[in-house]
Amino acid sequence: MTDELLRATVSVRGVIIDPRGRVLILQRRTDGEWELPGGRLATGEAVRRGLHRELTEETALSVEINDPVATNAWTNEDGQGRFAVHYNCSTSQSNVDLSDEHMDWEWLLPKEAYRILSEPQTTAVRVATGSVGSRRHSDQPSLSPD
Repeated sequence: MTDELLRATVSVRGVIIDPRGRVLILQRRTDGEWELPGGRLATGEAVRRGLHRELTEETALSVEINDPVATNAWTNEDGQGRFAVHYNCSTSQSNVDLSDEHMDWEWLLPKEAYRILSEPQTTAVRVATGSVGSRRHSDQPSLSPD
């Protein structure tokens, strides 16, 4: 039995894929790092509803939310627990209207996104785009849709 359980903020992220097979990434205003769109769930908020809210706020895209493709858990630099679920998403739109949280956006082919995103997000892109079967990190359990 585990002595100390993870207490974590839950976030949801979308691997948004356009009709040309490109993935949307956003550049954070706070530190200039690139990430998949998404964010934290509000207390009592349904998972898909929270993801839809976050994607709309950050990109203004109309997005279809599909199945979850990857999960990860970690403790940040401040010692706070985090847990993220990444969903495969699709859109027919390409023009992004950014929120104030981000300063730039790019539609990239998956191989280009791998070079820019952090490892957990890279894994989500690989699974969502079919670049690997259903490979997950050993600590990432398989998920069923909610």
